[in-house]
Amino acid sequence: MSASDSARALSLQLTVRRAHSAARAGDLDLAAQLLDELGELGEPVESERATVLAALNLRAKVHAQRGELAEADACWSRVEAVAPDDPDAAAGRRTLAKIAAGRRPARPVVHTGRVVVAAAALAVAALLGGGGWLLVNAGDGGDDGDSDRQSSGSVAQSDTESERLKERLAALEADDTAEAAEAARRDSTLDAVAERLAMPGVEIRRHAEDVQLVFSTGVFPYDSVIGPRGASALTEIGRRLSDLGPDAGAVETTVVGHSVAVPGGAPSGGSVVALNRARVAAQYLAQDSDLRLTDFRLVSADQRRGPFPATDANAPRNRTVTLLITAKEPPPAP
Repeated sequence: MSASDSARALSLQLTVRRAHSAARAGDLDLAAQLLDELGELGEPVESERATVLAALNLRAKVHAQRGELAEADACWSRVEAVAPDDPDAAAGRRTLAKIAAGRRPARPVVHTGRVVVAAAALAVAALLGGGGWLLVNAGDGGDDGDSDRQSSGSVAQSDTESERLKERLAALEADDTAEAAEAARRDSTLDAVAERLAMPGVEIRRHAEDVQLVFSTGVFPYDSVIGPRGASALTEIGRRLSDLGPDAGAVETTVVGHSVAVPGGAPSGGSVVALNRARVAAQYLAQDSDLRLTDFRLVSADQRRGPFPATDANAPRNRTVTLLITAKEPPPAP
C-alpha cells in the first residue's frame, strides 16, 4: 500500500473514531456530522473494508437513535450489500421491521444530559469498530454513576486511540511530502541531463525514472570493434556527463551492451559480445573526461531487447550500446 493510500485509510479510521467518541458522549448531532463528512462510502477497497462497514453501522444506529428509521434501514441495507453476513445489520433491520409492524415502540431516551429518540431495542446504540455497544440505556435501572464512569473511560480510551491515529496520519503526510520533494529533485536532475546530452545522432528517451540515450546508427559494425562515429559520440557524451556540475554526482550511468541473435548462437540470456561492447563504450566515455571506469555500471542486454525492433533491417542498428542514466538516491540524513 502506498503512503497516500495509508494516509487515506488512517484519515477514515480517525473520523470514525471521533464519531464513536461523540456517540458515546451522547452528541449524536456531532457523530452524524462527522459521518456525513465522509461522503458517500462506495464499494471499499480491501484495506478500508472493515472501517467502511463500521462507519455504515454507526451511521445506521445514529439514525435509529434520532428516530430516522428509514435512513437507518438504508444504511444497514448498504452494509449487507458489502457484507451479507454482517450480524449487526441483520439484527438492526429485524428490529426496524418489528417497529414498523407496531410490535416495538419508539420512545425518548435521556442520556448524559441530552434527549434523543431511539427504538426501544436500539437504545443501547452504536457499535465500536463492528463490536460492542457504546451508549447505555438510562432506563435500564443500572447505577448511573458506574455507567458514567464506564462511558468516560471508554471515551478516554477512544481519544487516546484517535491521538495515535493522528500521529500516524501526520507521519504518513510527512512521508508524502518528502517523497514529493524527492520526486521533484529527481525530475529536475533528469531534465537537466536530457537537455545537456541532446546532440545529433542521439535519441533522448525520457522515462519517468531515467533518461535513455539511443544511437541512431549502430555503434559497432561487427564484434566489439567500435565505429568512428560511435567513438566520437561516446567521447563527447563523456565530456558532457563530467560537465554536469552538481548533477554529475547525482546520477548513475549504466552502459548496456546489445547484440543480435545469430544462427547457432544463444537466442537470449545476453552475450559476451554485448558485455564487451559495454566495456569498450565505457572506455571512450571516460578517456577524455574526469569520469572513471568505475563510475559506470556495465551490463549485457538480452538479445531480444535491442533498442530497435528485432528485424533483419534493424540488425546493424542493434549492434550497439545504449546509456541508461538514473538519479542516485540522496544520502541518508545525519
